[in-house]
Amino acid sequence: MDIINIPTKYKLKEIKNLDELKKYLPKKFALVSLTQFSEYTKKIYEILKENYEIILKEGLYGIIVLGCYSEPANKEEGDTVLLIGNGKFHAENIIRKLKKKVIVYDPIYEEIKVYEPDYNFDKILEFLLNKLKNSKNIGIILSIKPGQYYYEETLKIKDKLEKSGKKVYLFIGDTIDILQLLNLSHI
Repeated sequence: MDIINIPTKYKLKEIKNLDELKKYLPKKFALVSLTQFSEYTKKIYEILKENYEIILKEGLYGIIVLGCYSEPANKEEGDTVLLIGNGKFHAENIIRKLKKKVIVYDPIYEEIKVYEPDYNFDKILEFLLNKLKNSKNIGIILSIKPGQYYYEETLKIKDKLEKSGKKVYLFIGDTIDILQLLNLSHI
């Protein structure tokens, strides 16, 4: 099946809650956006650039963060990122990779959320890796979504784990229901 990606854009009527957003912004921050809000983000940039030092990344996608691609937020100067978008996925990715505070401005619901870096994340990751080392049955979830499908790499990991004596189960799909995973308590 051919996949056709058609970019969609959020239509800007007015920027709401901007005065509230300004209460959270430091004088210097990086600005990133989800694809559908890029035009909206440009309007916000034009308003804010007079009173703030806004760090923008140049390059292939400019200010756009896509999936796990958070490179536009990766600027050494500044410790805060303003993300124009919705949801928590992109913010968490920036926090984990870059250890920066992320302010999410959701233009649809006019919400502002602030996420701080969790410096315990490395300890949690270490705990989970130790649990993995001590487990006999391991499940690997593989997404078939474009840009997330790493079948060959997954087979190499599976093979390595099996050589170390572990029983490995491979789950492949584009939608994973976490509740269904509870049925696999032996893994």
